[in-house]
Amino acid sequence: MKKHLSLEDEAKKFTKRKRNPRTIKPLTTRRYLAGQALAGLLSGGRGVGRMHDVKKSAYDWADFMLDDED
Repeated sequence: MKKHLSLEDEAKKFTKRKRNPRTIKPLTTRRYLAGQALAGLLSGGRGVGRMHDVKKSAYDWADFMLDDED
């Protein structure tokens, strides 16, 4: 009979499997700001469209915010 894992054990197993240091990209300021911009774009309904275009728009906003620090 197959042993069932508890939800906590299953979550730990999943987390370990997904967190491979060779494949995780570091969270840079640009990525963080793009994520914040993406949240705003999607919540405002302006994120409807091609995913590639929405992603580019989020990174454009991040770049704009980084350039604004000068």
